[in-house]
Amino acid sequence: MGCAASTTNDWQTRLSTCPTSEELGQLKPWDRLEIRVFGQDGLSGVYEVSPRGTISFPILGELAIEGKRCDEIEIMVRDGLRETYLRDPSVICINKEVSKTAVTVDGQVHKPGIVEFRPGLMLTDVIAQSGGPTTRGQVNAVVIVRKHDNLSESVTVPYQDILLGKVPNVCMHPADLVYIPESVF
Repeated sequence: MGCAASTTNDWQTRLSTCPTSEELGQLKPWDRLEIRVFGQDGLSGVYEVSPRGTISFPILGELAIEGKRCDEIEIMVRDGLRETYLRDPSVICINKEVSKTAVTVDGQVHKPGIVEFRPGLMLTDVIAQSGGPTTRGQVNAVVIVRKHDNLSESVTVPYQDILLGKVPNVCMHPADLVYIPESVF
């Protein structure tokens, strides 16, 4: 007979931080973004960040964008084009990495799948948007898998205790995985 999973001893310490607005949307190598320059089809397109953290943009050449957000890239491209090519360019940047801005929910929930990430998203929100746990879900041993610098960390939290207000809720981060295991009867 199997044993029930238990919570990670230091789960509150390991999951205590919420993502800051500066962290959200930062581009990394292999990410894709779309840059649109109004009225300039030859400059508009989808770009992939190179392993060096750059993109090759027409007229401006190599642009170092690793760690930058789209709002910062819009300013960089607009200022560069203003100095070299256009009088008053209108630039829009769109981060195409939707999967990195979502939380995946799997296991014993009614609607497994993707929940769109937004700042302030909490564990209870994600599970509720997935239809809640099934009757077979082990609600006091919910697993959160979070990536840190290409490494994954798995932490088990007492979801039922969070619902009852006994312990604090957990902030979600983009690309988190929430898994509700099946209860062992």
